[in-house]
Amino acid sequence: MAQQKGLFAAEGLEVGFHLVGLAPEHNREMAEGRWPMTLSSADTMVARATQDGIDYVLVMQAETGLNVQLVVGPGIAGFDDLRGKLLAADPVDSNFDAIRNKMMVDHGITEDQYLTEIIGNTPARLEAFLAGKVAAAMLSPPHTDKALAAGAKVLAEGADYVARWPLACAWGRRGWIEANRPLVVRFIRAWVAATDWLLAPANREEALALMIGQGLNPARAAQAHSHMVPKAAIDAEGIRANIALRIELGYYHPPHKPTEAFYDASYWAKATGLPPPAPVGLADNAVT
Repeated sequence: MAQQKGLFAAEGLEVGFHLVGLAPEHNREMAEGRWPMTLSSADTMVARATQDGIDYVLVMQAETGLNVQLVVGPGIAGFDDLRGKLLAADPVDSNFDAIRNKMMVDHGITEDQYLTEIIGNTPARLEAFLAGKVAAAMLSPPHTDKALAAGAKVLAEGADYVARWPLACAWGRRGWIEANRPLVVRFIRAWVAATDWLLAPANREEALALMIGQGLNPARAAQAHSHMVPKAAIDAEGIRANIALRIELGYYHPPHKPTEAFYDASYWAKATGLPPPAPVGLADNAVT
């Protein structure tokens, strides 16, 4: 919407987007500095910062919540049937894979009790699933609906296991972000203006029509619309909850840092003229 309505152009910006098919490719190229910023989950950022030692910082949050499903094929009646089976993955240790691992752990199934193969992003996982190469895959709309139309079923909804998920966030290497502060502020300001337009009641029908035009059915479009964060504000508590989940799953080892080590709301505050979120500190299960 920022592109279609000229909001990036109004800030003197020409923004290009590159869709990455594999999370490892995304992570490597971000670390190498090929891309100045990404729109990806806060979980991916925390994973790469804490496991790979890359100094990233988050500056804006576009979406919150989860609209992802664990989809299974014939012969899978419940979670126990996934023991020993091959599941589609991408990064294995973050984003939708972390949600899947949370589901499995909650049903008493540890990561050594099933197999994973790095397939790629959601379209690639759908293709592998439909080809019968994997027994289950984490899919999001409209790909979930395509799997269901082919006879699959939803075994679990991500939102039932993890709440307040910081879904699409803007983040990048701290050094680049700090060196390009005015540029980042202008990007955020354009994005916030687009969010304001999308969430305005008078524009709701047009916004939903645009989403439906991208392949979502009306119900899924309405759900996606509800995940947009007003003013693209950073949900510090959501990031704190995400850190707690990573600690719970054994992906983030001590010593643990406070939530504020992973985001800098001063860019967003400058862009909007609004106060930053109050500090929330360490996750409840953190060890310093």
